[in-house]
Amino acid sequence: MHDVLKDAELFQGFGMDGIRRLSAIGRSRALATGDYLFLLGDSAECLYVVAKGSLDLCLPMPLGGVVKDIPVESATAGETLGWSAMVKPYRFTLSARAVEPAEVIGFPRHELQQVFEAAPGLGIRFLTNLSELVGIRLLTFQALWVRELQRTLAAGTQHRANPD
Repeated sequence: MHDVLKDAELFQGFGMDGIRRLSAIGRSRALATGDYLFLLGDSAECLYVVAKGSLDLCLPMPLGGVVKDIPVESATAGETLGWSAMVKPYRFTLSARAVEPAEVIGFPRHELQQVFEAAPGLGIRFLTNLSELVGIRLLTFQALWVRELQRTLAAGTQHRANPD
């Protein structure tokens, strides 16, 4: 577990003492292809780091009378899932599904908070790294929103130019 955590994006800049503290609270979980790690709207009690495999972060959307998971991004070894566990209101904002056999390491929120209370320097480093991940996610969603807005505006312009 030490190797996965020292290479994880969320724990960059943590020394070996910090990695040991995290290893003590981390819990490994295996997922088969198609298994959900969490669903949109679930209570977010744990933050996860992918140890092996790949998971898709999906937005469930109704299409043709059926709800389908639309992949927004993928997470592979060393990447973080479920940072909603650290941000109120502590609800997952997407679903996470394994696209192949995978393993994740879960960190319960209250145990992470205890680690950071005992070692404030780790907490500062963690919040800095977490802020970067949240910023990247916001940019991703902004790009998706802009693209959809451009499509909508282009379709409206085309409809006005060619009234039937």
